[in-house]
Amino acid sequence: MSEEDDYFRAGEALSAILDRWQSKIKEGMSLISIAEDIEKEITEMGMKPAFPVNLSMNEIAAHYTPFPSDRSYVQRGSVLKLDVGIVLNGCIVDAARTICFSDSYKKMSDVAKEAFYEAVRVMKPGARIMDVSRAIYERIKNEGMKPIKNLAGHKITKYKLHSGIDVPNYPSLSLYKLKPGDVFAVEPFVTTQEGEGIVLNDNRTYIFSFKRNVRTSSSLEKTLMRLAQKQFMGLPFCERWVKKEMGKDLAGKDTAQLLKGLAKKGGLYDYPVLVEARGMPVAQYENTVMITEDGAVILTEKS
Repeated sequence: MSEEDDYFRAGEALSAILDRWQSKIKEGMSLISIAEDIEKEITEMGMKPAFPVNLSMNEIAAHYTPFPSDRSYVQRGSVLKLDVGIVLNGCIVDAARTICFSDSYKKMSDVAKEAFYEAVRVMKPGARIMDVSRAIYERIKNEGMKPIKNLAGHKITKYKLHSGIDVPNYPSLSLYKLKPGDVFAVEPFVTTQEGEGIVLNDNRTYIFSFKRNVRTSSSLEKTLMRLAQKQFMGLPFCERWVKKEMGKDLAGKDTAQLLKGLAKKGGLYDYPVLVEARGMPVAQYENTVMITEDGAVILTEKS
């Protein structure tokens, strides 16, 4: 099969998963059960998660994935961002939905979705990223909401979730012009007028990815770097995945501290939990889009 076929297959699978879990997730459900069940579904389809399932609640905008002993659950009256990725033969798709357990969040969620479609309407060969960003920003602003300025969509290439070209949700000076074959994740993040409109790093970090091999005398650190580079294909991973792969080798070890230590040494990238600066709730709507001669095709949503 062609690379394009792989993108479409992965996108169709991710669309089905998101549709199913949007209605399946209920208040009181365990976050770790949700994440592990979704990751298992992806694997059973003959594909792999492109990153750990993100379940970011309320003011948490992104990068929250459950850790091994996590007892967190879907809170009553919360707003939950479900962000999932699939990789098939190196072709990555990435999409997110916001699930509202209170009507007070519905408009914010709707605005994120509407801003996504405004972006897609602009996306065609020759269109500039700055025009796409402006479309997102203006829709959010006109609805009396705020975009998250320092979160952005991103270009995707084989085995690379973030390939160096961003799609900001705020006016941008990017002159990059879209061309046929480009694949982008477009993801408006929206908060209330009371929000700061930016996210800050929290003191929690649960997601990592391979950066480079660093010199170490620790056999465990060497194994972790090899795992990050080979088994996880350089893509984001988490402590849960490491424990499943390494099992007994980690007996009595603090895996979280091992990962954080390796990140400090420069062997891993770390992705702290991102929180709205004023603690306001955040909504997100994301799909992966492929540019064709005729415009943009949404890969991760039923047509």
